[in-house]
Amino acid sequence: MPFRSLAAALSLLALALPVHAQSAVEDPRALGFDPAGLEAIDARIETLAAEGVRPGYAVVVTRGEEIAYIAEAGLSDVATGDAFTADTPVRIASMSKPVTTVAVMMLVEAGAIALDDPVSDYIPAFADIRVAVSPMANADGEIETRAPATVMTIAHLMTHTSGLGYIFDTETDLGRQMIEHSLYSGEGNLEARINSLARFPLYTDPGSRWIYSYANDVLGRIVEVASGMPFEDFLETRLFEPLGMHATGFFFEDVNFDADGLSPLYVHAEDGSFVIMEESFMPDWPSGGGGLISTARDYSRFSRMLANGGALGDVRILAPETLALMMQPQTTPEQLGDGWDGTLYAYGGSVVVPPADGQQARGVPGDYGWGGFFDTDFFVSPATGVSVVSLSQIQPGPHRPAPRTGAAIRPLAYAAFAFD
Repeated sequence: MPFRSLAAALSLLALALPVHAQSAVEDPRALGFDPAGLEAIDARIETLAAEGVRPGYAVVVTRGEEIAYIAEAGLSDVATGDAFTADTPVRIASMSKPVTTVAVMMLVEAGAIALDDPVSDYIPAFADIRVAVSPMANADGEIETRAPATVMTIAHLMTHTSGLGYIFDTETDLGRQMIEHSLYSGEGNLEARINSLARFPLYTDPGSRWIYSYANDVLGRIVEVASGMPFEDFLETRLFEPLGMHATGFFFEDVNFDADGLSPLYVHAEDGSFVIMEESFMPDWPSGGGGLISTARDYSRFSRMLANGGALGDVRILAPETLALMMQPQTTPEQLGDGWDGTLYAYGGSVVVPPADGQQARGVPGDYGWGGFFDTDFFVSPATGVSVVSLSQIQPGPHRPAPRTGAAIRPLAYAAFAFD
């Protein structure tokens, strides 16, 4: 099909909800959870919403095939008073990245691509990529470049070690150029935008260090080339529909999401009140790095698939060994640098590793997850079959800084589970 109409999907979801939406089990103790511990999640998000930390929250806790608990608090729309629920569509931002990563692993499993394939085999514009000698311009205002010492591969994209940049570097001339010519501005389809990215030099040689980047957007284009399908169609037919994710898809400018319940994107004003972002960011092209919209209930179907070894019900997306490869550490502490205590980067997300002496455990070793810019978060625990999706909707800003939702919810979720 052409661009997916998420409005139509949401309308379908609304019709199906009274009969088909999966609810939480009556007694979460049957799934190994302490009800009082789960109620602590409710209490926490109720307090945070009442204090104006976020407009609203939705948390879905699952184990195996079942939803153990749903916690909801606050508002999705401050003006209308609409409640924030597990079925409220929000921009999940970088929680799109693990979805794109699964799509790539599906093609790896099918033999359509290999992780050590050069990126230029699929996107010829990357054949002549250069590396910046320095991210700062020289006296003539130019960024000097050299040939890369290594060939950029799909595995480098999967681990953010490709050397590509992103839109968060405001300190260097190279970063400022990339912001000025962001993939999220201008016009063009996915192919055109990714080809334009190849004209920028890399920050480092591929494989040398972890730099958060446009890598997953490039991976989306590789999925298109390798599968012969538009990226959004591949996700729709091969992932979302099989998993029953009817409220997940890309944003396109011809769809009126406000009429279908999409939460406005707020930012805190100086007085702490919520104001709607005047330019509510969402790419009008299929961004595998940050363009998806979903709901807590819908995304929990994806997270349960990950927690259950690549399958949900009768639907198998990945073989257990393929998923295990995706969710095992693929980076070194030297590549990552500071700030990763207790975790390493896998493919498309972070993974908990046994703590070093003197470190506090960050979770159960092997737990995998990632968050999004607009305060969305999820993690899955393959060792226990548990997954937790925590969504809010806020633009980071200088006023009312607060702990991210994942930081508030993850410890409570761990505490609520009676580990064997």
